[in-house]
Amino acid sequence: MSKPIFKLCLVRGYTEAYYQLSEEAKKALWENVFKAVSASGAELHGPYYDCRWSNDKYDQWFIMKYPDVESAMADTKGVQKAELFRYMISETILGVEAEAQS
Repeated sequence: MSKPIFKLCLVRGYTEAYYQLSEEAKKALWENVFKAVSASGAELHGPYYDCRWSNDKYDQWFIMKYPDVESAMADTKGVQKAELFRYMISETILGVEAEAQS
């Protein structure tokens, strides 16, 4: 049985190319990203967190939950096809829930 996979998404910000998009193009980008995420079986695991006030590297962070590693891979492939990585600067860390220490 596969374990759920969690992804910590640390968003640094957006590229200059993102700021050059029209409002309609930004809307289309996010619609395509959300469609890809939904199609992968991913779900947002909690809210988005604003953290710019506490550091100089990251703007916000959030956690995604996937039913399995294939779903996490499908999410990445889908958002890459939507060209998210052209417009957003981020780092991600994948993990599974830790076993209880005795």
